[in-house]
Amino acid sequence: MVIKNGNWGFDYDLDKARLHGNIFERIFHENRLHFWLSAVDYSGKKVLDVGCNTGILLIPLLEKGVDIKGVDISKEDVSKARKNLNKKDFSEKKVKVADAERLPFKEKSFDIVLLSDILEHVKDPRKVASEAVRVVKRKGIILVTVPNELHPVVKYPWVRKILTGRKDVEEHLDVPFTFEKLIKLFPKTKIIKKGYIGFWSEIFGMFQKT
Repeated sequence: MVIKNGNWGFDYDLDKARLHGNIFERIFHENRLHFWLSAVDYSGKKVLDVGCNTGILLIPLLEKGVDIKGVDISKEDVSKARKNLNKKDFSEKKVKVADAERLPFKEKSFDIVLLSDILEHVKDPRKVASEAVRVVKRKGIILVTVPNELHPVVKYPWVRKILTGRKDVEEHLDVPFTFEKLIKLFPKTKIIKKGYIGFWSEIFGMFQKT
């Protein structure tokens, strides 16, 4: 990931892109948000959003009454998320700065863990996956999305530059996945659902802790 002014992070406000980006960004992120809002039944569940950015998933899920917390390694993104939470009258304590490889939560703290487009950006996705498994309860759900091998924004930097509002298209890791590669990251789980979203540009896996 990019390091800017001593701050690790993505340096790309996903919610801003959804609301004010170019036509591709608005359509892609709206479609992505719709998937996450309806992906599982969140009712009565404790949820963790890992890599929450500025709140693109966190805040809409809070608005649906979901008991959810968010973490992100970027101090800047967490600061923006807190401002966005304040605008909606939600507590700033719903989000904190944390490394996905060392989550500041006890074992079996959550019913559902969300890994939304994060594994492709981290140095050690196995550690992130392991931490997600650690903090989720037995029979809890880990829901993951990652770009597939054919994702043009990941495969071709020049496409990324044209279609996204990122300031620097080479600023961080952006590694595509296959289903086999994704499933291997979660050996202590069983996969209960998999498929494609985002106009087939991304794959998702729903894992249950055994």
